Amino acid sequence: MVNSDDFVRAVGLIAKSGGVLITTHTKPDGDACGCVAVLCDALAALGKKVRPLMLSPVPQWYEFVFAKKAPVLGEDVTVEQLKKGRLGEFDLIIIVDADSYGQLGDLEEYIKQNDKPVLVIDHHVTSDGVGEVRLADSTAAATGLIVFELAKYTGWGITERMAQALFVAIATDTGWFQFNNTNSRVYNTCAELIEAGAKPTEIYDKLYHNFSYARFRLMLAMLETLELHFDGQFASQHILRRDFERTGAAYEDTENLINECHRIGTLEAWALFVELKDGRIRCSLRSKGAVDVSKIAQKFGGGGHKVAAGTYLPGPLEDAKRLILDEMARRFGEVAGQ
Repeated sequence: MVNSDDFVRAVGLIAKSGGVLITTHTKPDGDACGCVAVLCDALAALGKKVRPLMLSPVPQWYEFVFAKKAPVLGEDVTVEQLKKGRLGEFDLIIIVDADSYGQLGDLEEYIKQNDKPVLVIDHHVTSDGVGEVRLADSTAAATGLIVFELAKYTGWGITERMAQALFVAIATDTGWFQFNNTNSRVYNTCAELIEAGAKPTEIYDKLYHNFSYARFRLMLAMLETLELHFDGQFASQHILRRDFERTGAAYEDTENLINECHRIGTLEAWALFVELKDGRIRCSLRSKGAVDVSKIAQKFGGGGHKVAAGTYLPGPLEDAKRLILDEMARRFGEVAGQ
């Protein structure tokens, strides 16, 4: 849990602020989008001039959590324009669901040169100490839980839209309550959010029954690459640049596709390799808990949690896969030796 002294310091920063920039990691997921949306609503209600900034496009199925479309760095504003006040003047920057420079893309330079205080709200184990004040809790299943607890601590009212967004944050980072990070804290919080107006069935339909045809074709292309290793305990899948071109899908359409193979009963861990335009390979890793995938991601400059992590690897694909397979062989060896 977050130390009460850190809540005091965070509330003090917010109270002194007039203009607030709120951002999150590249390739935003449901937790990131939900937390940004909630903080925008909560701080705007306090009379703050709030501006969200996304570092990658928001996947279409998360757009409903925002009151209006958030600007995207590199598409709607550049770092230079940000420095010149294109989005306004800020005396506080809040970063949610990230505390590593490697997760901030082109915003890293701006954050490092910035002279304004930075508040980080995050639940990842990995940290570069980006913020002067941190609301950090690696035991939280989602950053949405910390934001909810901040809202309760400060007495912010939870509107129906905020409840919806926080439910999205928590439900997606627990795999819709399937992952082993789902505990009584998760269920108790979600019960309160339902009382505040969150509608789980409506949210589920928007998140998981809302594929475009292009995204569905991309998923089929990915499934055709599925390979099992180590007696069926580890699965690898990949998506190449030509798959995006052939299907018409976008990079953000890869969100959550990694979990499709979770249905295979023998799996203990699995990975999705995505070839990027610059030739690098984005590797997403998942585990049921026996293998700590955050340690593997950290070895290659990435980060995350014990059961969900990611990193970038140099191409080509086969070289990237070999790096991860070698690490997995060691990890499975360690598990077998316990």
